[in-house]
Amino acid sequence: MELLFAVLVALVIAAAMRIVGILLVSALMTLPVAAAMQWARSFKQMFFYSIVFGQIAVLTGIFLGFHLDLAPGGVIVVAAILLLVISFLKNKIRRF
Repeated sequence: MELLFAVLVALVIAAAMRIVGILLVSALMTLPVAAAMQWARSFKQMFFYSIVFGQIAVLTGIFLGFHLDLAPGGVIVVAAILLLVISFLKNKIRRF
């Protein structure tokens, strides 16, 4: 069962790379998780936060891309980067 799951995940990633591009796929696999690591206190919370941050980045990118007449893939990546920067700043402020 685990092998089947791994194969299906690999197929989805490979198909997504062809459809939306390597930049968007790699950004959506890493940036929301990195931002979630700054907020979560457990592994379960990190899963939840990474899903939420990924959805926020995608919805913001699609909305702004449409209204500003920009490529949505690039705007999604920028939104994910902004979420990561906000997460890092929150940690910096909390340490003081």
